[in-house]
Amino acid sequence: MKKTLAISLILVFGFYSCESDKKFSDFNEDDFYEVQGILDYVGQNNNPFDSRSIKNVSFTYFLDRSTHKKGSEKNLDLNEIEYILRPYDIQNGYPLIVLVHKDDENISFYGQVGILENLNENEKGFLTKHLRKEMDKLKKKIPEYIYSALIKDTIK
Repeated sequence: MKKTLAISLILVFGFYSCESDKKFSDFNEDDFYEVQGILDYVGQNNNPFDSRSIKNVSFTYFLDRSTHKKGSEKNLDLNEIEYILRPYDIQNGYPLIVLVHKDDENISFYGQVGILENLNENEKGFLTKHLRKEMDKLKKKIPEYIYSALIKDTIK
């Protein structure tokens, strides 16, 4: 009896742990819209044998609201998504286009690094403040003459 109970418990917990998180491919692409976000964290996943392009990411979106939403994805292969940047060039703090489900705004996915063209004033303000803070961090890390060359004609 004890043996049967132990085996039953192992099977139940084994099947329960096999449930996987939803992926973008589980949905219809037309069920999503784009919003502006910020990449909070990009890190290697827990499997040391996976490719360097497979990352765990977390992000913040709905920047124009008083309470922002948070999203995350595990084991995301950035080679399949990013067309401009190499996966190992993507860093914390980058602006991100987030894909949000039309019926449930808590369902969100990493879109791509970038800035939407149709930002409202609150999003522009938040993003400007965020990017200036990121540039200030960069300014502390590199010599002044290099920083000046980087921002020439970019920040007004």
